[in-house]
Order: sequence, then structure tokens, then C-alpha cells
Amino acid sequence: MENIKHLIEVLKSQVNLYSELSELMDSEKQAIVSWSIDKTLGITKKKDMLMRKERIQSEARNALLSKIALEQKMLSVKITDVIDILRTKQDGEDAKMADELASLCSRIVELVKQVHAENISLKMLYATNSRLINDFFTQTGLAGTAAGYGPNGSQNRVSTIHRVG
Repeated sequence: MENIKHLIEVLKSQVNLYSELSELMDSEKQAIVSWSIDKTLGITKKKDMLMRKERIQSEARNALLSKIALEQKMLSVKITDVIDILRTKQDGEDAKMADELASLCSRIVELVKQVHAENISLKMLYATNSRLINDFFTQTGLAGTAAGYGPNGSQNRVSTIHRVG
């Protein structure tokens, strides 16, 4: 029973994390649109930190599910299995925990879908900004070739002096 309570706490923590990540991604969109590089970089660092926390929480969730599986003498369990186990016990507290687990799972799925959609939106914004920057340099004649070797094997050199005209 204690492991299930810990599992509920981990899931609550994941809900908070995904909510915070969603808010950060919304702030990142605003920073990108306003071309605020410092703000964008700061948000990216915060997102990286949240993703590290998410990995830790996922590992904790999986460890708790393994412990619950051992208690139930099963090879493995999913959260839906834990919900089913709790609902079959016919205990008021167990039913309450089953409902809470189900609610948390639904909320996490909803938030993950939201974060996924926002991530796609961010990718489109970054791609658009990258094209705008490349187009600007191409139109102004400031676009140079990259250092390295070209398709015919000859070495490309990058000049620090570009001709405009």
C-alpha cells in the first residue's frame, strides 16, 4: 500500500513537471517571435533541467511499479493494472486511490499531448526563423560557402571579406 501512495506522489510530481514544461514552451514561443535570444537560451536551459527531472521521475515510477509487481507476485504491472487491483479490493480507501491514479494518468496523457503539440509548433518557428535568416544573408550577398570540401573534392575556403553588390 505504501508503494502505491509513493506512486501517486510521483505521478503528482509528473503532472506539475509537465504543466511547468508546457508553460515554459509557451514562453519560449513568445521569446522566439520577439527574437529574444537571451530569453530563449534561458528557457532552453530550464527545459533541459525539467527533462532531467522527468527522467528521474520516470525511473522512480518504474521502480515503484516493479515493487508493486513483486508485492502482487506478478512479473510486471502497469498503472492500469494497479488501478484494477485497487478496484477489486472493495475498500473505500483503495477505491479512492484507484480514482486518484486514474485521474492523474488522464491528466498526464493530456499534458503530454499538449507538450507534444507545442514542441511541433516550436520546431516550425525555429525552421521559419532559420529560413528568414538564410534568406536575408542570401539576398544581401553576405552568404558565404562553408569551410571544408566541396562536392568535387576541392577545398572550400571561407573568406572574412564578402562582396556586396
